[in-house]
Amino acid sequence: MPHVDILYQKLQKKDIDAVFIKRALESFTSSVQTIRDSDQLHEPSGTDRPRTALTEEAKQRLSEEVCDTILAHTKARFSFTGHLVSATLVQGDMFERHCHSFPAEALNATVKAYPTLNKAKLKTELSLIYENPEFKACCGALALYQVIMSYNLQDTFSETVSLLNILITTPMTTAEAERCFPTLKRIKTFLRKTLGQECLNALAMLSMERELVLKMHDFNEKVIDRFAVLKERRATFQYK
Repeated sequence: MPHVDILYQKLQKKDIDAVFIKRALESFTSSVQTIRDSDQLHEPSGTDRPRTALTEEAKQRLSEEVCDTILAHTKARFSFTGHLVSATLVQGDMFERHCHSFPAEALNATVKAYPTLNKAKLKTELSLIYENPEFKACCGALALYQVIMSYNLQDTFSETVSLLNILITTPMTTAEAERCFPTLKRIKTFLRKTLGQECLNALAMLSMERELVLKMHDFNEKVIDRFAVLKERRATFQYK
């Protein structure tokens, strides 16, 4: 169905975003820490604004305080992103590296974020996945999940499937969930009080992702064709 295609593309993007955010955050904190540990003071250029006379030692101390403040606020602001490291466990382009050096730290962080996972079993399953050439071709969590399900390996890799279910269904930001509330008011009006859950979910997805829908080629024609091939449905009335 069309809304399934939309969800598929959305999950692919979210899977990539999880790794990107983790790497971007590490790069930013590393850059600030490098500036903080350097002996040279980095002053902004291109300003004629008069400054209070300070010694080099005072300037260096002030620079360190500013960097410490940035690092502290960054750590506090993104303290909830510890679970993002779990996405690196199922990133296909890192399987070759993980095959030679298992990411124990990432596994520990993942189990800490999701205590319901069996650490020993998950490690065994991931070790087998890292060595399989077909799994290495997967570009992310969603692609890996589809390969496992296509070969009916969900029982063999049960802990990995549990982790994948978490990764592909966890929203990246609260804005994604907050958009549902105004959308729901526009869709489920007074005249649509009896709207079913499946239809409501489909309409809400189409409304929230309307930009993506507009970019889909022949979307309206595909919907009409799909509706046309459905069997005729008529309500059965009973009279007493």
